[in-house]
Amino acid sequence: MSTDRFRHGAGDLYRALPNIWSAPMDRHMRRKYRDRAPTRLDVMSSIAGPNPDVLQVLLLTLSEIHPRDEIVFWLLEQNLGPGKIAALERFCAGLGNITLRPLRIPDAEAFDRLKQLGGKPDSARFLWFVAHQHLPDDIKRVIYLDALDLLVTDDLVPLLNHPFLGRYLVACRESLKVPPLLIGPARRAHALGLPAIIVRHIAQGLLNSGSIVLNLDKLRRDDIGLDHYLAVAKWARKTLDLDFGDQGLFSLTHGSHYVQAHDRYNHRFYNERPGHVMQRPAVIHYAGQVIKPARWRLSPELEQRVLEHLQHIGKPEIALNDWARLPPTHIPYLRKWWDICARTPCHARIAPQATQRMTRALARAGVDVD
Repeated sequence: MSTDRFRHGAGDLYRALPNIWSAPMDRHMRRKYRDRAPTRLDVMSSIAGPNPDVLQVLLLTLSEIHPRDEIVFWLLEQNLGPGKIAALERFCAGLGNITLRPLRIPDAEAFDRLKQLGGKPDSARFLWFVAHQHLPDDIKRVIYLDALDLLVTDDLVPLLNHPFLGRYLVACRESLKVPPLLIGPARRAHALGLPAIIVRHIAQGLLNSGSIVLNLDKLRRDDIGLDHYLAVAKWARKTLDLDFGDQGLFSLTHGSHYVQAHDRYNHRFYNERPGHVMQRPAVIHYAGQVIKPARWRLSPELEQRVLEHLQHIGKPEIALNDWARLPPTHIPYLRKWWDICARTPCHARIAPQATQRMTRALARAGVDVD
């Protein structure tokens, strides 16, 4: 059975879910909030590991883009010590318009199980699955932003207030070159004959979770709990041996249960081409085929050496290792992240390490770095 026949022939269980064309809606929302009054934004992230101070970069951009707004930043975590939380609280207090609200999420063992089943290096990426169970009940919607690889570059209030149309999330699509797949839960779809290759595509995520809005009220009403995701994760690993992260597991569990936002709210610039550059991104996401800026830094001198080397060899990019590539179009975005980072306390710690890592990789690639 073809995929199209399956999707349209399986009854209302797999009917195409309501969506909207993101560009007209985005223009409407931007006009609506062009001269808006100051407001409150509830923003959320999750983090694990030894380096939460890198979150300062995201927080600084969020604060400066919304100077008149009151921002409550909910930080979901399971293993941050009090000293690291206190340091982030002091940084937020210095910004003047962000209040940090750390939330310790229990049941670390269950989240570690999701990490193991999905084959991913950390469990913090899954914490937003239970945000509706831990945020105050009077908060109806919240923006979730990846902690370590985003910059906020324009007003997020239109995104926060984007219509849900009865869906769990507002999110940008994952596959920028492929039309959105509109489908129901993958487990039932596979039982009805959906080919494994399509399920594997779903496991990569139908949406990108770097920048999303959660419909907390609907998640509460539908009583969506961690057990839903654990059951699907066990099925995905046992039945098809799938790897997945948070966006993949959400997609496997709920299908296309999201409303598509404009890609400017989750700009992945690796997709840009000459003459097709995002003019006004609201969120820049260093995702996909992009090196993580906190780990890789080009000094102005190294930038020049890279450009000279590319011109000399006549190739479109430099291979830093087996998977990391550096095309010249990425350099301005890396520079932007580090220009902001230079204004935060974490810069003194991470910049020397990231510069050394880049220098060594460029030397191995044949770039004259002396």
